[in-house]
Amino acid sequence: MNLVECLVKTGLTRQESELYIALCREGEMTGYEAAKVTGISRSNAYQALAGLVDKGGAYIVEGAVPRYSAVPVEEYCANVMRGMEEIVARIRRDCPTIREASDSYITIYGLNRILDKMKNIIQNAKERIYVSLSENELVYFRKELLEAVGKGLKVVIITSGPIDVPGATVHTVSKRSGQVRLIADSAYVLTGEISNSENDICLYSQNKPLIELLKESLTNEIKLAELGKG
Repeated sequence: MNLVECLVKTGLTRQESELYIALCREGEMTGYEAAKVTGISRSNAYQALAGLVDKGGAYIVEGAVPRYSAVPVEEYCANVMRGMEEIVARIRRDCPTIREASDSYITIYGLNRILDKMKNIIQNAKERIYVSLSENELVYFRKELLEAVGKGLKVVIITSGPIDVPGATVHTVSKRSGQVRLIADSAYVLTGEISNSENDICLYSQNKPLIELLKESLTNEIKLAELGKG
């Protein structure tokens, strides 16, 4: 994700993002100068600059010819974070919650959404976490697993290579890169394949038969690891 795409994620359009970057780089500019620097047509540049001002990304410097100045990066980012915190708080407060936990099977597509789901499962666990994956995938979740250990949770990792998660119980077996399995609190399970692609697919569920099936599979992997030690 490049800088323009990151700025778009904060609510700016692509042209507003390009103009913000130009103002940060060049300093104060008139609309004409900003259009010339960015290659955006003058009419679109003036419209985008007005939008950038409205969204808190630029100031208008009064004068015979109005000039535009970028809001400092740290200030802009702090404002974005503050606004997002207010939005998230409102959503959490006002959004209705599901009355009952569903035991249906939910398919999650795309690496980033899968990683987000796995990190949320780990962060929300209350007692124990069992995860089976290769050391290549473990890097995605090391921070969350360390935090779980720090909170006193039982963390069991079944993996295929050396890892650095102090406090976790580690079992070493041969693991194919890409395959992931996660069980938290004997209540949540996620299983599937990740390969750094938007075509990645995983299955998430609170279905008890599936949880028991995965628990048995992980138990067998642990037994294989113990036999390997012997």
